[in-house]
Amino acid sequence: MSRKVILSRKAFDGSAGGKPSPIYNNRLLPFHIPRADTGIFYKDLMVTSTESYLKMMKDLGIRQYSETHLDPDLESTMMKNRPKEWRGLFGQSGISQGTLHNRDVGPGDLFLFFGWFKEVEKVNGKYRYVPDAPDLHVIFGYMEVEEVWDVHKDKVPSWAEYHPHIQEKDDNKSKRNCIYAAAADFSKNPGQRGWGTFGYDKRLVLTEEGARNRTQWKLPSCFKGEQQQFTHNIKVWNEGADGIEMQTSGRGDQEMYVSSNRKVVEWAERLIAEGQVSS
Repeated sequence: MSRKVILSRKAFDGSAGGKPSPIYNNRLLPFHIPRADTGIFYKDLMVTSTESYLKMMKDLGIRQYSETHLDPDLESTMMKNRPKEWRGLFGQSGISQGTLHNRDVGPGDLFLFFGWFKEVEKVNGKYRYVPDAPDLHVIFGYMEVEEVWDVHKDKVPSWAEYHPHIQEKDDNKSKRNCIYAAAADFSKNPGQRGWGTFGYDKRLVLTEEGARNRTQWKLPSCFKGEQQQFTHNIKVWNEGADGIEMQTSGRGDQEMYVSSNRKVVEWAERLIAEGQVSS
């Protein structure tokens, strides 16, 4: 079966969290969405060896949340005392998992995770959004899938039991609920892990340069003819010599795009292999 690429919307957005995630020192630092009673606290997730995500969030005016739905979990240094077996994990449930199931997403496929980002600076020891910096949709991480576990049916390894989609499985008994586990190595670049977060690079920016709205995208030419592979309603789709101008309507499915188009797959593989990756 041909490899597929999935564009998956994650991290804070206008309705979950309400503020953009930071681009800081050329790092993409996704704010994972808030969720009570997960047992995973922002104060325990580390931006650096001495500063937590909670400190950064409070500096940026985000003070109402303490716990998070840590998903996708892609950065090993974010949490202390990871078990040696740990690898990147991503969970999906409900309608969005139905999208992935119906399009046969599984081993060998590539997730590209994107979210809402804005440049951040540190002034007098405090983080702040850079005045007049643009709001952008940016690809912040990736995963090559090795295994898929149905949380309701399959035995999940003990090292993965912390994951929110497993901790909350009794709340989702009537819904599809799966965990995607990353491959140990990226198949196109042996020695590189099969998951990770990117350093900032203009090639990862989906929003068109100078756009007034972050949902106005400029996609590379490899996406020509791919309009029907998007799960969102698309209100702008203009194919030109230098790429595609695209804008969707509404929040839509988290799993925004799924396709096995060979040129798109090659584009995704290059982004991963050539990116500055933290894992």
